[in-house]
Amino acid sequence: MAQYGGLGGLGGLGGLGGLGGLGGLGGLGGSTNFTGLGGFLGVEDPGGHDPMTTHGLQTTAEGLRHLTEGGTMPTDQELGFSDPNTLGGLATWVRGSLYVSEFLAGIGSEAIDGTPQKATLSFDGQTCLTLHRPGTHLLRAQCRFVSDYATLRAERSAEITSQLGFPTPYFAMMLGLHSAQNTKTFELITATQVAAAHAAMIVKNHLAIRRPDQLDARLMPMIPTPGHGSFPSAHATEAYAVLTVLEALITAWDSLSDGPQRIAVLRGLAERITVNRTVAGVHYPIDSWAGATLGKIVGQVVLNRAGAGSAIDVMTYTPDDHDFFDEDHRTGNIASGMGLTATGDSFTLDSKPAFSWLWSGAVAEAQKV
Repeated sequence: MAQYGGLGGLGGLGGLGGLGGLGGLGGLGGSTNFTGLGGFLGVEDPGGHDPMTTHGLQTTAEGLRHLTEGGTMPTDQELGFSDPNTLGGLATWVRGSLYVSEFLAGIGSEAIDGTPQKATLSFDGQTCLTLHRPGTHLLRAQCRFVSDYATLRAERSAEITSQLGFPTPYFAMMLGLHSAQNTKTFELITATQVAAAHAAMIVKNHLAIRRPDQLDARLMPMIPTPGHGSFPSAHATEAYAVLTVLEALITAWDSLSDGPQRIAVLRGLAERITVNRTVAGVHYPIDSWAGATLGKIVGQVVLNRAGAGSAIDVMTYTPDDHDFFDEDHRTGNIASGMGLTATGDSFTLDSKPAFSWLWSGAVAEAQKV
């Protein structure tokens, strides 16, 4: 009867967290963003059978093995050596490990104990981001924004709590994605989020900035204070990395008649996810500035590794006492005195096989509206 209990045989997908690793639902635990594989963790790992099934399979194999005697031997043909065509036959969590490996293989960082103190991030030896460490006086000044944003908590509580992990369902809603039709697009989103999380953790570790509630007793977060530094915001990094990749994907699809509107709502979503962390009481607006800047660069790196990227920006952010708005953050407004500047010639990176395979699969899932 189990075969028909809610599509029993297919119910085994429940072991994948409802395709959580592909749909981002695996990240709802809050900390799973930063477990190495994030939303990929365990996806399509078969695990084990229940004891009765295990015993039944064993006795069936013993009872039928005699029927295989005298037959032809299995083929000795091997799978292709280092062949991207084998990627489709791997479990999703294994591909997730390959994406992480490809992304982190060329990453580098440096902490510079000067005046000001700063941290840099590089790929293949080329520095793409410099973040100046904010001083305590600026952090205390930024606490007023955190206090003001708290008035939005009741309105946004559902968003904030459901975005503790990867907010993939929100991006899916904006593009009309469906798990049966867009498996590679979901996988691309998750790979981007995991890459962004890793990059953010590397920089956070150098800069070591206290959270708002650790500086001001009046700021009582509505969610647990995360166990890592505040600057830059990893949620902002992830949101803007996904935005950058999806903008490129929509262009590659070239099939959405309302593409500009979709991009507009995606940009609004990235801003909203970012600001929600300040509403929750765990981030200063300058964290959002730094995270959004890092996120755009991570998205550009992912696209380069997929063989689909334009030049990667080289940026410097010197925190100043401003609130965060997407319109202010756009590259066209970096000369507006907000502390974000382009500081070098852009560059490109070599593509990698796993990301390239994934990008091709996502492009083939073009939506038509």
